[in-house]
Amino acid sequence: MSEVPNFEGIIPAIVTPFTADGTAVNDDVLRQVVRFQLDAGVGGLIPCGSTGEFFSLTHDERKHVVETVVAETNGAVPVLPHTGALTTKETVELSRHAEQAGAAAVMVIPPFYEPNTFPELLAHYRAISDAISIPIVYYHMPSASGHPLSREQFEQLAEIENVRFTKDSSAEPLPFAEISLEMAGRLTPINGEDKLVFAAFAEGARATVWGSATFFPGLAVELYDTLVVKQSLGDARAVWRRIWSVLQALRGVSYQSAVKAGCELVGLPVGSPRLPIAPAPKEYYSQLAAVLRAAGVEVVTEA
Repeated sequence: MSEVPNFEGIIPAIVTPFTADGTAVNDDVLRQVVRFQLDAGVGGLIPCGSTGEFFSLTHDERKHVVETVVAETNGAVPVLPHTGALTTKETVELSRHAEQAGAAAVMVIPPFYEPNTFPELLAHYRAISDAISIPIVYYHMPSASGHPLSREQFEQLAEIENVRFTKDSSAEPLPFAEISLEMAGRLTPINGEDKLVFAAFAEGARATVWGSATFFPGLAVELYDTLVVKQSLGDARAVWRRIWSVLQALRGVSYQSAVKAGCELVGLPVGSPRLPIAPAPKEYYSQLAAVLRAAGVEVVTEA
């Protein structure tokens, strides 16, 4: 593997826009979403993650989204596609494609239907590592994968050559702290839980993967610049309070529905999620719009 990159800043896990009938990816709006992030100064992009509804995309659609995002980004920031799938063969195929398309790394959740043993999980990641030369970000989301890893298991995972990062979406602060403080140089944690962003940056994280930041990337970047770059704790707390109100407003509907509603409100016509995820009800748009305005985020339409 080549030199391990340093990922820094806000890395939105972007939505996948669909056409009005939901039958295809809306390429024009996808490029608009990418430009919206770049204009805000983000540090990277993750297409086809949970926020991007990878579970409702065909493999061909996932490849197409990755190619489109890499092309539109044009090297401005690293792209780290999510390539996790139910089988090792599929994951290897998607990961090889991502590397060939120009990805800087791949993010991979473990197979998430049939419960695997930990040795099987290690074999899965070894096969991916053997197939590509770019870093692998282990997607630690036990609520979806059924694999809550212990510190000892992370140690074994980090022995695999290309596994150099973990995106921690466990919603537990301890795994992040343990890896950050006790596995430095072997495995780098990237926060993946919206409400732990401030804590992770305070802990010393240099990057966070943030799905909902897709519709407020400017505010998210302001937090990063204030807390991490300028290290102005008091000012950062004020920014975080504004963000916290937005995060609180994401409850009551599916996460993907909430994020897509937010995108629509700020002028990104990303369309509805694919079934079985339902779009947010109309009254939700008005509620979220009020919160965004109070947080200083420009609302373009009430949708």
